[in-house]
Amino acid sequence: MEIHWRNMEQVDAEQRETAERRLRALADGHSDLIDLRVAAKPNNHHRHGGQEVHITCQARGKELVASRTAPDLEQALHDAVDAFITEVRRLRERRSDHRVA
Repeated sequence: MEIHWRNMEQVDAEQRETAERRLRALADGHSDLIDLRVAAKPNNHHRHGGQEVHITCQARGKELVASRTAPDLEQALHDAVDAFITEVRRLRERRSDHRVA
């Protein structure tokens, strides 16, 4: 699995490494995640905060998307990774349910 980072220069190197470790752990023992992109952009909506992190991933016939907004970029990244992990687990559960049926 390849991970591509875009507009994430403001994130502390340690935070970015932690996020990358969590994302790479999803690929351990699996070959369904192919290409993952993590991008940040400012969000001008006053209720949701100032920074948005958007994660997209090609996953063997599907595209997974997770996006979160927070006042600071590190929190948005952490929340987006959590949401992405949930999406990957749901995808894998649906695939295993289809195999059983």
